Amino acid sequence: MATEEIKLDEKNYRIHDEKNLRLIGKSLTDCGAGRSILIDSEGCIIAGNGVYRKAQDMGLPVRVIESDGTELIAIKRTDLATEDNRRKALALADNYTSDTSVFDIDLVIENFSTEELDAWEFSISNINLNDPNAEFDNFGEFEYKNKDMSAWKQIIVSFEDENAFKLFCDLTGLKITDKTRSTWFPQKENEKMEDVYG
Repeated sequence: MATEEIKLDEKNYRIHDEKNLRLIGKSLTDCGAGRSILIDSEGCIIAGNGVYRKAQDMGLPVRVIESDGTELIAIKRTDLATEDNRRKALALADNYTSDTSVFDIDLVIENFSTEELDAWEFSISNINLNDPNAEFDNFGEFEYKNKDMSAWKQIIVSFEDENAFKLFCDLTGLKITDKTRSTWFPQKENEKMEDVYG
């Protein structure tokens, strides 16, 4: 397939704003290409719309590798060793850049039933999936603008033993379970939709 036949997905479930695209561009410039993109048999991008857009802007060549999905394709970066700073930066960028884009919730709701989203453990808090507009009836007109949820500071806390963990929970008042991967201090309650979207 010729690279000119590759096309962006008009129904991409991720929204790539200016910050997200800027960081993708920085990653490509500083570290080179990392994760590959994924296209279907018709050349429409399944995953990697933002990366492809920035790669096109930069004039990066694209090589298509065909697969029927029965094998995992690994990209070996021959220029990066495990302790290289660029390799570390690429690992950070690869994980972080996806966090700087958001889901197009309206499009997700349009394409998937509640049961299908539940099967993927995809939770949309405070939104009635059977009637997406039901939650907004009393809000009047407003713009969908994601609230800035970035933290002032983040640290990693390690516990010597279970007693230290319990003491930490008691001192901070945080409700932490085995499934907790991150939290806020002071701990936030579930946000109302008008608070999140403005």
